[in-house]
Amino acid sequence: MAGAALATGATPWSRAGVPSAARPPNIILVLTDDQGYGDLSRHGNPALQTPHMDRVFEESVRFSNFVVSATCSPTRAALLTGRHEFKSGVTHTLPGRCDLSLDATTLADVLQSAGYATGIFGKWHLGDEGEHRPAKRGFDFVVRPKFDRGDARFGQSYFDPLMLINGVEQPRKGFREDILFDEAIEFIAAHRDRPFFCYLPTYSPHQPCRAPPEYLERCKGNAFLAMVANIDDNVGRLMKTLAATGLDTSTLVILMNDNGGTEGVDIHNAGMRGCKATAWFGGTRAFCAWRWLGRFPPRTLNQLAGHVDVFPTLAELAGARLSSDLRAGLDGVSLLPLLNGVPDRLPDRMLISHVGRWPNGEAAAHKYAFCSVHWNGYQLVRSETCGQPACQGECRVFRKVTEGATQTIYTKNAGFHYAVNPRQTWSLYDTGQDPAQEHDLAAARPELVRRMAAAYERWWAEVLPIVQASGSRR
Repeated sequence: MAGAALATGATPWSRAGVPSAARPPNIILVLTDDQGYGDLSRHGNPALQTPHMDRVFEESVRFSNFVVSATCSPTRAALLTGRHEFKSGVTHTLPGRCDLSLDATTLADVLQSAGYATGIFGKWHLGDEGEHRPAKRGFDFVVRPKFDRGDARFGQSYFDPLMLINGVEQPRKGFREDILFDEAIEFIAAHRDRPFFCYLPTYSPHQPCRAPPEYLERCKGNAFLAMVANIDDNVGRLMKTLAATGLDTSTLVILMNDNGGTEGVDIHNAGMRGCKATAWFGGTRAFCAWRWLGRFPPRTLNQLAGHVDVFPTLAELAGARLSSDLRAGLDGVSLLPLLNGVPDRLPDRMLISHVGRWPNGEAAAHKYAFCSVHWNGYQLVRSETCGQPACQGECRVFRKVTEGATQTIYTKNAGFHYAVNPRQTWSLYDTGQDPAQEHDLAAARPELVRRMAAAYERWWAEVLPIVQASGSRR
């Protein structure tokens, strides 16, 4: 097991492998790839119908101010470690820079140590070589296409893919996401007499967008929307399985997305500025629903929460015993009091976002390039390039926008979603009242700007040495 030491000692039910009154919940975590906050019909999308995900939300505790990272590998790292991704060496989505530090303890490690059966069905994207593989990071069961994203043959994985089932090549017929959900449902059925952690990180609806013909017809030829509709139907199948197997009230289902919107931003972005790979509100706000029937009263919570909170919350629910060093290193906090309906506030804290994606070895020069600080309903933003005219990191995209480009990979309204601040200037927004971030409050709230900016300075001083020590590619 990689990472920091866990406290030892198995729980009685983990040895018996049978249900008991003290048994913690089964856990299913569905993480969609590049679906935005606005890509749900319940969030006002005029071109989508997502009845199954909508129903999960209606039966869940819903976090309306939930922060993730601006791109996918960083979110996965923070989600699975309870720490900001930079502390685990993840600063990009490219090989090497998306490899999760071998010193990091994963959520799967923790749940496995607490007696859970652990399975991943889909996109890992935290390192594919040697000890970085998911089978070495706490997962008993691993299902993924052989040709993963980044492989030149990835397009072969959409239909009739060659799958890797615990490392063994097995051809499958059908659409990739349907197969992943099929395998997850089989895993659930096989482990119904033992607590299980089913991690379902989909590949859809990430580019390139492809979907089965029936979904393309349903969505009038829009492949991105068709992929979301397919996920929705698979979520419906998953929930039907829980009801049919009697696991509905003993299973916690978490539904969330991994970063800001992409292909759907110009259709509906819930009124927000920003998209994937930007520091704006729309770049890091995610939907997040926690459904445990009979245990968590359904309602909407406005408290600031984030991906780093998933680890400590699920560790507590599982009854996992964490070492003092591991617990002290967490950036997240347990959301269990809020989920249980206790009105206690979370600790007063700030969450930091940074897009990363600088050229190899140039972290220090990108200290203020596309970063933000979240506190309650406020977001402090610096959206600026590093100032080097030849920079080929994410600065390159924003430079083109400042030079007049109106279209980028995700939007035809680049001037709005890829807006750049005046250099060396923090902007402050009340995102609850102003999701489009059109009213800068920095001049009116200088004391809050100073406090949030100081938190950022302390955070950067902590993470920069870690990033630099993890290798020149970071």
